[in-house]
Amino acid sequence: MDKHFEMQTIVKHTPAFISHIITIVLVVALFGMSNTAIAQNDCKCSILNTASPIDTAALAQHKVPACRAKAFELQADRLLQLKKFDTALLLLDKAQAIYQQQQCAAGSYLSLWKLYAGLYENQAAYSQSLSYYLKVLDVAEQLRDKQEQAETLLNIAQIFNRLKQPGKGIEYTRQAVPLVQQLALSHLKATLLNKVAARYFFHAQDMKEMRYADTAELFVNNALSVAKQLNNVKEQIIAYTRLSAICERRKQYPMAIGYIQAALEMCQQGINNRQYTTLYGDLGNILMKLGRFAEARRYADSCLLYCQLEKYPPLIMNAYALIYTIEEKAGHYKEAIAALKEAQAISDSLTSADRIKVVNELENKYDQAKNEKTILELSQQKKISLLLAGMALLVAISIAFFLRQQTLKHRQKVLETEQRLNRARMNPHFFFNALTSLQTMAVKNEDGKALAMNLSKFSHIMRETLESTYKEYVTVEQEIDFLNEYLTLQKIRFPEKFEFQVSCASNLEPDAYMIPSMIIQPFAENAVEHGFQGMQSVGKLNITFSIDGHSLKVTITDNGKGLADAKHIQKEHISRASQIIKDRIYLLNLKLKTKASFSIDNRKDTDGVEVIIYLPIIESNDVTNY
Repeated sequence: MDKHFEMQTIVKHTPAFISHIITIVLVVALFGMSNTAIAQNDCKCSILNTASPIDTAALAQHKVPACRAKAFELQADRLLQLKKFDTALLLLDKAQAIYQQQQCAAGSYLSLWKLYAGLYENQAAYSQSLSYYLKVLDVAEQLRDKQEQAETLLNIAQIFNRLKQPGKGIEYTRQAVPLVQQLALSHLKATLLNKVAARYFFHAQDMKEMRYADTAELFVNNALSVAKQLNNVKEQIIAYTRLSAICERRKQYPMAIGYIQAALEMCQQGINNRQYTTLYGDLGNILMKLGRFAEARRYADSCLLYCQLEKYPPLIMNAYALIYTIEEKAGHYKEAIAALKEAQAISDSLTSADRIKVVNELENKYDQAKNEKTILELSQQKKISLLLAGMALLVAISIAFFLRQQTLKHRQKVLETEQRLNRARMNPHFFFNALTSLQTMAVKNEDGKALAMNLSKFSHIMRETLESTYKEYVTVEQEIDFLNEYLTLQKIRFPEKFEFQVSCASNLEPDAYMIPSMIIQPFAENAVEHGFQGMQSVGKLNITFSIDGHSLKVTITDNGKGLADAKHIQKEHISRASQIIKDRIYLLNLKLKTKASFSIDNRKDTDGVEVIIYLPIIESNDVTNY
């Protein structure tokens, strides 16, 4: 139906008495607001504004409800520092019940919501934590509290970093930077400058771009200067830790160790446990790179101990990952595999597609709620006594509602597609099967060199696979390296089943062009797992990259059974691979406004399947523009 006709119909059939209903609703709302204003008197605790020490036990018995709520908040805050999360949650729920009973305004919940957010973040419950941080941000923006806005934006950025979404993390960090720079000299400013530096440095690691590390260094030196002026020991320790990480990234190992030692001299057990986790971990990592594996393992064990005391899953995962890397490089493969299993178990629980989807949907709901709130505030400012103004408001709301619904439908489709891609990426059964093969080799004490080589390849492809899940593009050269390693490892399971060749045409510079990550692997996996199944002869898989006119062409051929003669499972996997490619190309064409395409068919002159993918030409120097 024509949209213009739909809008005319809405306006034509809108009852005249709607304006009277709006008037009545607003009158009732104003009456309710007056009653709410009276209730706000019980939402403030004047005792907290005095300089005298606060007795939380006496405060919990105070006649003013808000004072009793604040007592619960203070007790919960102390329990959070002791890592007693369950008891702290009960106290926070009691405080919230009081505020709700008194119908307090959102501003009264500010400190409570921050405690909720911190509690859930420490438990790695990121969707719950983000929901409270978004509430705090909304109130801070209403109050024009730059300090609160900056701190909350950086906390939100940290959540997205933990979820391996560095793009969103740096987006919120950039929003916080001008707010932090406007703050007066204070301990909090030193803290926030260190947090800004951390966000830029983690982004440098995730994106492998040192220019972000240079930005991080500027902020950390600023933070160190402020901390020294205020004699803030904690923030000085954190600043030295950040400087050490930057030097380590630049392979300036002696300087990095010097910063770590300076920080350790300032630390105290029980006070700086979180700093110990980072310092011991960084020192273990540097010593490993220097080949001092025994010392590195001792510091990694100390790092793990403090991480377990902090009860923070992401830190524990990082500690196990460090132990795995040290033992793998030292040739202690049994210990390496044990640590790898521990790290992977925690990683799977933190970055599952379902959890990421919940967080992203929550962020979208927050944006939607802000839009609806803006519309409501604008509508309240209208002079509802004028019928014409009332009708205009109804038309505006109808238009906004229609457009918002269209936007939400489109956004939902994109999100569903992205989540389907996340779930359909690298087959987790491959990790299990390859790990089992490596364990068998270790138990039988077979060729140590072969085991070491295969374990190293497995660890590298695992890292590349996990990282590529969050990359939009990789160079053709990186994709070729990945496919070679992946197919080589597949031959561990099927040593005499197939041969492969991944090549690049002479008219294509592999490091000069980019393609979407993980777009070829589903077809390679399908050929090895199912196309060659039951064949008497050796399977042959060829993957070629070339420039064809204004497109980058990828050709994938095999000499397997083909589509017509394959069993049901082969057709099912082909269908799955096709759907993955369709989704990837849909998003690519939507974002870049291109006409990428692909085709799958039996080969004409011989047995097997031929897949041809046409992608837009994306030069490495221009990828940031996309």
